[in-house]
This record gives sequence, C-alpha cells and structure tokens, in this order.
Amino acid sequence: MNAIRSHRNAFTLIELLVVIAIIAILAAILFPVFAQAREKARQSSCLSNTKQMGLGIMMYTQDYDETYPQAYWYTNDTDGSAGYNQWSGMIQPYVKNVGIFVCPSDPNKGVAPTNPGIDLQAPRISYVANSAVLPRKRRSIDPANVASAASIDAPADVIVIGEMTNTLACINDTSNAGTAGGGFVNKSHRSTNAYMTSASGGTWKGEAVADYQLSAVYAVTPQLANAAFAACKAPGYAGGALHIAYTQADRHTGGSCYTFADGHSKWMKLEQTLNPNNFLWGKQVYTAGNKPVLDQAGFPVR
Repeated sequence: MNAIRSHRNAFTLIELLVVIAIIAILAAILFPVFAQAREKARQSSCLSNTKQMGLGIMMYTQDYDETYPQAYWYTNDTDGSAGYNQWSGMIQPYVKNVGIFVCPSDPNKGVAPTNPGIDLQAPRISYVANSAVLPRKRRSIDPANVASAASIDAPADVIVIGEMTNTLACINDTSNAGTAGGGFVNKSHRSTNAYMTSASGGTWKGEAVADYQLSAVYAVTPQLANAAFAACKAPGYAGGALHIAYTQADRHTGGSCYTFADGHSKWMKLEQTLNPNNFLWGKQVYTAGNKPVLDQAGFPVR
C-alpha cells in the first residue's frame, strides 16, 4: 500500500519576507512616479487657470482703451480701511469662475482678501501681479501710472501674473507684526516685482516717490532672489526682502506657471525668467514712464 503524501499549502516565513521585500521595493520605485504624475496634472490645471486669467486681462484691456488694470487701489483713495480693489476682482466679470484663482498645488488653498467682505478681490487667491505692468498705485497721489498695451515692448516676453508664495510671512512683509489695533490679516492684495534699487540689492517697492525718482532700476539675480526667499521664511521675519519673495518659484516640480502680457501662459523655472539676456519681468518699468532696467554690470537687460 502506497503511503499518502502530504502537500504543503502555506508559504514559509522566509518566502513571505521575500514577497514583502519585493513589494516594498516596487512601492519605493512607483510612489514617487505616482506623486510626480499627480503634480503634473495639478500643474496642467494651474496652467489652465493662468491662461484664463490672461484671457480675462486681455478682454479687460480691450474694454479700457488698451490699458492694463492696476494691481490694486484703495477704495476710498486714502488708505485700506474701506477695502481694496484688486486686479482679480477687476477681471472677474470676464472670467466668471472664481475657482481659477486658486492653484490646486497651493497648500493654503488660496489666501483670503485682506478685508473679507469689502475688498473687490477673488474669495481666495494663489496668484500675484507684476507691478511693472499692473501698477501698485494705491491712491491718486502715488507716482505709479497704469500701463498701456502700446508701452509694452514685447508683450509675449513680459510676465504679468505669477504664483503667490506659500509662506504668508513673505507677502505680509512689514505687516507680520499685525495692525495697530492688535489684529492680523494677510496681505493677499499686494503685487510683486523683480527689481532692485541698486546693483547689489535694495527693495524697490513700486509705490514710494523715491522709487520713481531713480534714473534706473536693477534686475534681480537668481542668487539674490534665493536670498530673499530664505530671508522671509526665517523665524521672526520683520520685512524688507526683495519683492520677488512674494512669489512661489518652485510650486510645480521646480518651476512655476506665469501669465504674459499677450495673454499666453507658460511653466518656467525662476532662473529662466531672470536671465539678463532674456529678462521676463519687464525690460522697462512700464508703470514708471518706461524707466530702464539694468543688469549688475550697468547695461540694459535684453
């Protein structure tokens, strides 16, 4: 009589460990790929947002005598107590959907208006205007002027909208200590720029008379931009960094989405936009009588 042979139906401990190890290796390889693919999808959505904003700005410009909107202004023409009118509110009638003002990769899910309920601004915003084209003209007496379409030398090569910083302290700047009454609000109405008052630095705010009395401004370099980003992210930051720090230059796989003065949008790395041989933040300050922009050697950027 033949002996009945037993059949093994279970894995050994070693076999299970080998399978688990293989799964862990595959997961380690694939998870970053999945995350990258997800971020690429978000980047595409953000790029679509910026394209729609560009279209809205172009439609606004056509309706207002070929003139670009302002970055913002005081509703009462005196101070911010009565609210702000910001560029996002000005183009809302053209874009309709306020959801386009929030980038899906923004960890803040957009920033609320400085004065919720009274500001003419998108309910949440992840984007910031370039004050070289959309002026920081807070009130009538400020020296900045609106920019005409004719004044922009190469509209396809001039940024009008970038992505707003993830770090609120950076855009709050000198307001990080709060208001005189002890309250605190985020300054989401503010605009950015890539200019300096000298070849070695100096914050060009785009609002003071002294800014406009300069014979020229200087282009921010990638090195000084990175120093500004680091400064405003440091604990206890009290303001004063270059205003390029108002942007988030690496939101999407090391780059960011930008809208240009002709309405098109493009993903780019910050250093590409700051190249003095192809400077994309305005080769002239269009809101300051086309004031020239110089590189660190003192030559006009190209």
